[in-house]
Amino acid sequence: MKNTLRVFISVLCLALVTSCSKSDPAPTPTPTPLVSDLIKKVWSASNIQWDGNVQYDKAATSNLVAGYAQFKLDLTSSSSVSLTEYDGNKFTGTYSLSSDNKTLTLSSLKTSDGTEPTGTGGTLAFTISGVPTASSLVIESTTAYVKASNKKIRLSLVNP
Repeated sequence: MKNTLRVFISVLCLALVTSCSKSDPAPTPTPTPLVSDLIKKVWSASNIQWDGNVQYDKAATSNLVAGYAQFKLDLTSSSSVSLTEYDGNKFTGTYSLSSDNKTLTLSSLKTSDGTEPTGTGGTLAFTISGVPTASSLVIESTTAYVKASNKKIRLSLVNP
């Protein structure tokens, strides 16, 4: 009887010890995507402002600058860029992201016939507002842009 009781207590203790052990490991945190990876998409215009005044809104029935419906910023390559502006001009060049992920610079922009965007010397620089997501990117020109009536532009972009 004593042996049966000892075996029973031993089994009970063993069951208690094994039931208290960790069986589920802690979940592995999902790594935060890099800004350089998040912006590698083809972006279209959602809302465009010149000095704070809305010029285009994708959801609106009419817009001051309706041509932004054809706007595209293609950053799918790791360094090449294609920019189709609201007037239909398509420029190609290179792009870079600053080390602090706050400035996007489009350089060496030219059309197929060698024309640069008016008044830019082929370079457009934008400050990235907030943190880009998989479906939205907000950028603001660092200087006034001739094609935007010499005003700073804020581009709220979406993908797709």
